[in-house]
Amino acid sequence: DSKSLKAVISHFAATPEFHITNNLMNSRVTTTATRPTPDISTPPNPLPVTGYKAIVYLYMDGAMDSYSALVPMNCYLNQQYVSVRGDIAIKSGLLPIDASTSDQPCDDFGLHPSLSNIHSLYNDGDASFIANVGPLIKTMDKYEFEAGSKPQPMALFAHNTQTQITQTVFAQDASAGGVLGRIGDSINFQEGSNIFDAYSISGTPKILEGAPSVSKPADVLSGSGVASFVQKAGVYEDNIEALSKNIATSIYGETFAASMTNTIYRTRLLEGVVGGVNLANDACFNNAGTDIAQQFQQVARIIKSRDGLEAKRDVFYVSIGGFDTHSDNGPVLTNLLSQIDDSISCFASEMKSQGVWSNVTVISASEFGRTLTSNGLGTDHAWGGNHFIAGGSVAGGRIHGQYPDDLTEDGILNIGRGRLIPTTSWEGVWKGIAEWFGVETQDMDKVLPNLQNFATNIFNAADLFE
Repeated sequence: DSKSLKAVISHFAATPEFHITNNLMNSRVTTTATRPTPDISTPPNPLPVTGYKAIVYLYMDGAMDSYSALVPMNCYLNQQYVSVRGDIAIKSGLLPIDASTSDQPCDDFGLHPSLSNIHSLYNDGDASFIANVGPLIKTMDKYEFEAGSKPQPMALFAHNTQTQITQTVFAQDASAGGVLGRIGDSINFQEGSNIFDAYSISGTPKILEGAPSVSKPADVLSGSGVASFVQKAGVYEDNIEALSKNIATSIYGETFAASMTNTIYRTRLLEGVVGGVNLANDACFNNAGTDIAQQFQQVARIIKSRDGLEAKRDVFYVSIGGFDTHSDNGPVLTNLLSQIDDSISCFASEMKSQGVWSNVTVISASEFGRTLTSNGLGTDHAWGGNHFIAGGSVAGGRIHGQYPDDLTEDGILNIGRGRLIPTTSWEGVWKGIAEWFGVETQDMDKVLPNLQNFATNIFNAADLFE
């Protein structure tokens, strides 16, 4: 019947033979060796991990309208903002922040009304903003852009390519590995051992891809728990393990079989360590009742399990979609930012309860910003945008980079319809975060291949952190 056929196909697709073009076993080999069973036990009373640090990368899929998240107030730019944005402009309810020490065109800015908890973190010195950041190969103005006199990122305004480029931080090569993967590779090389672990709570993002065989592949979890396979295939886990138990003579087949086996055992290890973890702020996450809150809750569980996992450096990917607001003049963005704000609040409270808020940095990102002008229903694809970093060690209460000083069509950064060329490259942000995380100076060009192209708005750890 069809159910049995699906089961057979599922088993067949999980075999190493299905994924290679040569023979799995050399015909001259008369005996087969069985793969040793990995030890997935953990110390009953693990020693506390010292010097722990974690980065949580919050990706807003679809291109967040970030000029509704950070708005100029009480200066000439606010008048431009209201005029240019039209029906998209937020004219009341903005949450005021002081930017007088940040060398911006205005001393006062406002956060979106849905960002009350991030507003509190900013005022408490635990969050800051990066103004007008985005992918660049070299700095440019609109005249250089129009003349094509400087190299430009590939496929500007395309979701798929700009997602890759934002996460690789190598704007001329969308196929490059991810910036967090390169950070992990450098950390492991420096230490001479594998102290870096990567986790995705939302799919298989580019940002976590490192060099093959240098660092462990990222563990892919969900907000609801730990699982080796999707639910339908999970019932075959023991059978799939058995199909890969013999060591293959084909290097390709053995690579697949070993990866499959290691994935199963790694998942069992995580389930054993993380599965039963209770958090001080579980009620906060559960009451939020959103997928992004569940993702942050899972991150918090793994961080709480750091001693059992013997973790020293962790990175996490979480994401929330729905930001491609071509047909939204406010309500959708309000709902999505509210979900993020609630999740960040629960997460910060939990990290403080665990005593590691100063060891954790949250950074937000999106593939690009959105047009300042309205299309009549919402906004369209643009370039530069505004994002935040948060954590107990963040030098908060500041706006880093350079907010555009002219939002009109005459502005030197405006390439049409309020598509603003970034004034800060993603390299400028990641340099400081990588330094804080432990990447040494001699490795920085490997982590950020375009870093030497930029002379301004490049932030050191001392700029972004206390």
